[in-house]
Amino acid sequence: MNIASSCTPFHAPDTPAVLLDIAQAVSSTLDLRELLKIIAQRTAAACGADVCSIFLCDAPGERMVPMMAQVASGERIDELWEAFTQMGTRKEEEIPAIMATIEQQKPVILDDPATGNLLPIRWIKTFRLKALLSVPLIRHNHVIGVLVLHQMVDGKRFIDAQVALASAIASQVALAIENAKLFQTTQERLRECETLLAVSQSASSTLDLKEALLRVAKEAALAAEADSSGAYLLDSEQGVIRPFAGYNLPEWVQEPFQHTPLALRELPIVHEAFDRRVPVYSSDVPTDPRCEHPAIRTLAFRSCLFAPMIAKEKLIGGLFLVWWEKSHACTPEQLRLMDGVARQAAMAIDHASAYHEIEALNIGLEDKIAQRTRELSEMNQALEASHRRLRELDRAKSDFLLNVSHELRTPLTAIKGSVDNMLDQITGPLSEPQQRYLLRVQANTDQLVRLINDLLDLARIEEGRVQLTPALFSVSGLVGEVLDALRPIATEKGLRLQLIGLEDPLIAYADGDKVTQILMNLIGNAIKFTPNGGQITVTARQVKSADERVEIAVTDTGEGIPTEDLPHIFDKFYQVQLGRQAKAKGTGLGLSIAKSLVELQGGCIWAKSQVGRGSAFVFTLPRRPSATSHKPVTLDNAEQTA
Repeated sequence: MNIASSCTPFHAPDTPAVLLDIAQAVSSTLDLRELLKIIAQRTAAACGADVCSIFLCDAPGERMVPMMAQVASGERIDELWEAFTQMGTRKEEEIPAIMATIEQQKPVILDDPATGNLLPIRWIKTFRLKALLSVPLIRHNHVIGVLVLHQMVDGKRFIDAQVALASAIASQVALAIENAKLFQTTQERLRECETLLAVSQSASSTLDLKEALLRVAKEAALAAEADSSGAYLLDSEQGVIRPFAGYNLPEWVQEPFQHTPLALRELPIVHEAFDRRVPVYSSDVPTDPRCEHPAIRTLAFRSCLFAPMIAKEKLIGGLFLVWWEKSHACTPEQLRLMDGVARQAAMAIDHASAYHEIEALNIGLEDKIAQRTRELSEMNQALEASHRRLRELDRAKSDFLLNVSHELRTPLTAIKGSVDNMLDQITGPLSEPQQRYLLRVQANTDQLVRLINDLLDLARIEEGRVQLTPALFSVSGLVGEVLDALRPIATEKGLRLQLIGLEDPLIAYADGDKVTQILMNLIGNAIKFTPNGGQITVTARQVKSADERVEIAVTDTGEGIPTEDLPHIFDKFYQVQLGRQAKAKGTGLGLSIAKSLVELQGGCIWAKSQVGRGSAFVFTLPRRPSATSHKPVTLDNAEQTA
């Protein structure tokens, strides 16, 4: 195991800088595993630990699931990962170190894990534990997981500074995990709705019962990633279920499948599903006494699921899914989805059966078909309503981020004000080290404020809460004000800012504050990514076209943008990794926000660049009001008038 053997003393880093670094890293993804990987590696590195592990609760008080383990260097060590994935703690095992962290909701430090019986011996030996720090991940007064830092070198111990830093990181991590889980849940619900909608549309597009069930069986297998599937109908008089349609069955299975009814009394797993009226599965059929039917033993599949089909409270059959070789344990989400698919199949059977009955009797044909069509239409409307509800949940997520950003900005404002007062020596003279440290805090605080403002702007744009107040303004005057504001920063880097070709008077019709924000983002980026001694040029001109527009360009002499990155630079959280730019800090939101603000005002934005020869960002604005732009608008208004 390649772990550093040195025992270098821990030097506490700047906590706000560490938190900002982690916040920027985790803001680039909402994928839970990728998020945990980033958090574990950066936490281990920041806290001076050899390894950081993360456990999450799968249900309150039930089980701590090992989710991620990373060494400080980020290197993947297979033997560590294999051992880690076999770990897991149930509450009844009462592992004192972990249980104390959960119950007390406080960090637990073990300077010598080998004494005191606070950890299983297998953990200590496998991970060569010399010291351990366990920190709870808490949201809304509930422990949602545990962050565990390991030292694997003799003499390395955890000190108060490491505990404080790990606790601060844990608070940020808990929020990030909650956001990722919310996003994951939203995506799962969307996929469920899409699957159910596809099943409904596929089944309702034919009145041939066999074809309808074949389509349903196919959709069910694809959704559950099963190898094969079959639809069975219940013969209640004989007490059996009979095969009716099969999907992706091997040739040697097709014949026995078609001619082998399954007796309920001989197949407890099906009887259980019918009795409970819920899907039931077995992850290991060969050892499961509920699956001791001769036909099942002959087919020799590894895992299976049976979902009862229920129409109008009546059992009419079921869907049988199998995994031939791999063991498959169904999640609660999969069971819920298969229950919905089976009920859709039942509706399809009921629909098709009713149609054939009406066709045979020729009584009330049109009324009966209309009734069934209405039922299917209502079902589709219900699914669409569920889909809309999930979009509302996604919007609620954005609201949540908006509220959290507001809550963060309030204490940051207080911190910034206090630091500014201290730098102005209102609280007394400062020594040179004090001034240097305060300037670092001020810079990091300003950067965090910009990050929060970007997140707030993004949330407002996505929620349609951006209000525009368009008016006629002088382009040269506004551009000049922005350049004057940014000139000190450019001068500090030895950059030249210049205006070229501004036609006077050149008038545009837009929201001046939003145009200022666009220019601040574009010129600020140019300053950030242009080497010392470079030049940044702003030009503006009238474009001769049917709708007469103003075109503003910001050109720099920086390193340029690779061709493959150009299509993505306006994407949220996207950052170009090139030379010095790979070290540049930022959120990856500025260009995305600028693009949204330009398009919201009826303009367009694009970029031109060549590696080694700089970049140009160009956007357009209208010169005069349109027929629908006589009053302030929000994003929602703009969509309605588009």
